[in-house]
Amino acid sequence: MSTAHSLPITVGDDWLAMQSAGTLSPFKQLLLTCQADMAPHLRPLFASDDHVAGALLESAKPAALSDDFMSRLDARLIADEKAKAPTSGATHAASTPDWMPAPLADYMRRNGRRLRWRNAGVGVQQARLGRNRHGERLYLLRAKPGLPVPRHSHSGQEWTLVLSGGYKSGAQQYVAGDLHQEDESCTHDLRIDDDGPCISLIVDEGKLRFANPLLRLFQPVVGI
Repeated sequence: MSTAHSLPITVGDDWLAMQSAGTLSPFKQLLLTCQADMAPHLRPLFASDDHVAGALLESAKPAALSDDFMSRLDARLIADEKAKAPTSGATHAASTPDWMPAPLADYMRRNGRRLRWRNAGVGVQQARLGRNRHGERLYLLRAKPGLPVPRHSHSGQEWTLVLSGGYKSGAQQYVAGDLHQEDESCTHDLRIDDDGPCISLIVDEGKLRFANPLLRLFQPVVGI
């Protein structure tokens, strides 16, 4: 049974500082933006880090701007506005599932992505949303209620934002709005809650490393 926390689980101060400094990858930035959309009371936390980043910028030594700086900035702003403009005849609200945060829906619209679920194992479906030049993958995962996920580790960082439902990893419960971080140093199993399917938005740097050799054999087929 999913149990809400007084405050959602989110990333640590180091990652928030990277977010404020603009050095976080776009996919990880998207997850934080989606979490803030789902949990508005987290926004002051992100804003406080922005104030710190602003103070650091104010204390930095000034640098000379290039001659074409303003023209390049104008071009970038115009391009961003065009990307945000709604597609003619689109019915954004009608086509967006209730569990999907607005920033994710905007990302999919701007990048021409559609929600296409494919089987990724017994009781699991995956919808691929993108891959960047650093090897990070962005995708949605939908798992049926009560599903046990076998013991595994990770190839690099994995960030999981729970959008709907929940699951338990060890003694820790994760519910909608929580952001779960793991990396190659952690080995764990988890179990999907019984009260409904779990839908998560995931950014990872590599596929899972299952402890069971048989699961590793079939991993290329399911793609996770």
